Amino acid sequence: MRLAALAAAAVFCLTSLGTPAAAGVLVASGDEWQLSTAAYQGDYAAGTQGFVKSLANTFGGVNYLFLTGNGNVPGSQLGDAAAQLTSLGKTISYSDTFDAATASGYDAVFHFGQLIDQNALAAYVNGGGNAYISLGSGWYGSAAGEAAAWNPMLATFGLVAGDTWFSAQGFVQATVTSGPAEATSLLWGYGQSIEKLSPGAASQSYIRGSFAGGPSDIGLIGASAPLFSSAVPEPSTWAMMLIGFAGLGAVLRRRRALTAFA
Repeated sequence: MRLAALAAAAVFCLTSLGTPAAAGVLVASGDEWQLSTAAYQGDYAAGTQGFVKSLANTFGGVNYLFLTGNGNVPGSQLGDAAAQLTSLGKTISYSDTFDAATASGYDAVFHFGQLIDQNALAAYVNGGGNAYISLGSGWYGSAAGEAAAWNPMLATFGLVAGDTWFSAQGFVQATVTSGPAEATSLLWGYGQSIEKLSPGAASQSYIRGSFAGGPSDIGLIGASAPLFSSAVPEPSTWAMMLIGFAGLGAVLRRRRALTAFA
């Protein structure tokens, strides 16, 4: 029984580390300027870099696709995000179109506010791909129109977009109330909220923030699953694995010794 328990524990540790989830992770920001060059300047830089690092650790893989073209954030505004991801070992490609064939072979797709086939995007994520999407673009006429267009798809990932843009037009500072330790403030360009669909949803309100004059503690960035700050197993996980394998080896050696004695 002891041997079987140790073997099961070792197999569980390996399985939990090496078996990928069936679906990928969808991350949604309420503002399409969140990863722009402007977000890498001044007081926003540390927060932006911390957020992008957590995206890279969560998405994993190597090949990332930036969608350009029909959006408010041109490719010329994406150089700093591309440079940071490259420094983290990622390869960045660009495309002004998105469909299943285009996404094939990429570990993550980044969307910056342009019109997109949401069914194709959902199928890509459900098939194991990862995606970062940006709302707040104005391509649907109003915040309410954008929320109505995106919320049916977002709901399948446990998220919901608000129907109001905030704060004032132009770039303002969002003081982070919860999120990664590196992110004390983020750039915000007149976007809308992203919240958990319900308290019991498996999704995560990843970054929340407050603005001078309001609103306060509102969801800025949400994810269909928790984002991680580290791409490697926790020390406690490695410790469990080592203890399990050491114990398993000891039992096997003891059994061999008893068999030889008999």
